[in-house]
Formats: sequence, C-alpha cells, structure tokens
Amino acid sequence: MTWRFEQYETLASTSDLCRERAEAGEKSGLAVLAERQSAARGSRGRGWDSGEGNLAFSFLFHFSDSRDFRAVLPYLASLAFHDGLMAAASCPENLSDRLRVKWPNDLLLSGRKMAGILIETGLSAGGDPSTCWAVIGMGVNLRQAPAIEGRQLAALAEVCSPPDAVSCAHAILHAFDDWMERWKRNGNGVIWEGWMKRAHPVGTRLILRRHGRETAGRFAGLDAQGHLLLTLDGGAVISVVTGDVICE
Repeated sequence: MTWRFEQYETLASTSDLCRERAEAGEKSGLAVLAERQSAARGSRGRGWDSGEGNLAFSFLFHFSDSRDFRAVLPYLASLAFHDGLMAAASCPENLSDRLRVKWPNDLLLSGRKMAGILIETGLSAGGDPSTCWAVIGMGVNLRQAPAIEGRQLAALAEVCSPPDAVSCAHAILHAFDDWMERWKRNGNGVIWEGWMKRAHPVGTRLILRRHGRETAGRFAGLDAQGHLLLTLDGGAVISVVTGDVICE
C-alpha cells in the first residue's frame, strides 16, 4: 500500500484524527504521527501518555468485512508492530528474546509493557455493509517510560539507542504490508504461527481479569479462532475471547 504521512507537533489523538477522516470518506493509506498527544487513548478507555521522544502513530485502511479478517486483525497488527520495531531498532541480537507480544497485542520488554495498540473499526462512507474502515493506533515508549502508580513500564532506550519515531512508523507499515500479503496467500494459520513465535512462552503464568474477577492459569496457546487458551490451576482449559491479561 502507498502510505500518505501527516506529521504534527501536537494533536489530541492521532487515532481520533484518523477516525474523523475515515468517517468523512478518507481513502486507505493515511498515516498520522504526533510528537505529543494531549488526549491519547489506550485500550478499554484508559489514557496513554505518549511522552517526549516516543512514538504516537495511527493509520487508516479499508477492508472487505469478514469474520476471518476481524479475528486475525489484532494479531496481524501486533506482528507488524513487533517486527517493525525490531527492524528499526539498532539493538542487540538477543532483543527478540526480551521483546515479546502479550495477548492479544501489547509488547513487553523483559516482562514490562513497552508498547500498546488500539484498534477501532466502522462502516465505510457510502453505507456498503461489506466494506469497513480500521484505524490502528500504536504507542511505543522509545526514549522514556511514563511513571504510573501500580504499573511497571519499560522503554526501548533501556537496552539500545532507539530509532526516531518517523523511521519506526515507516518500518511498522512495511511490516504490516508484508504480513497482510502473507495472510492473503496463506490464511489465518500463518498469523497464529507467527504470533506464537513472538509471544510469551507456553506455560507462562497469567492472570485474567474480566467481569470484575481474576482467574489464574498458564498460557496454553491459541485455538483455531485465535482465542487465548488458559490452563487453570485445576487442569481445565478455557478459551478466552476478551479480558485483561497480566503476566506474572
């Protein structure tokens, strides 16, 4: 895809701008970066502090709506996120052992959150129910991690000289295009396989938070639909569609 970049010193939210443009009929390929965001959003309505020198980046594309693509999109985006960062960073070869994807699409550095993704979708202008837009917002602690009480966060600068935000965004979009082509050729299986190679290892202790409850277990992979498989302490295996996951 040919990407059209727009860069701003300050925005309320790169994702909000992309969403507004999508609803106004913007075509695929818009990529928006901001040096700072005043009202950035994370998943589940949380705020996100982009921080000076970090990456605040969103992009817009349209897709033919299908259950398969909606199921695979969070994983495909996280693969592009991981691989783009790895390609852009001048880091030690063992970074891949420390940079891991947490279900479904956060990035952890040595077990601490370093980056996150927010995905939003809607019906494309014109009302065709088979065509939708997607806005993928990405935030990465490249140079510094914000101090947030009760949360352990990391920055790429802890392990190497981080790339600048623009080159990082370009590398992520290149990886996104590459994974899209792989998915079109090979289907969902290639995405599940790629994600598992970059995820926290099978057997990792996880805490699942949903519906006001916590459930402990161990990571057991993904099912055929991409749902998280969690082996509970009693031995039962459950399939998780949504929820917050914490690595212990």
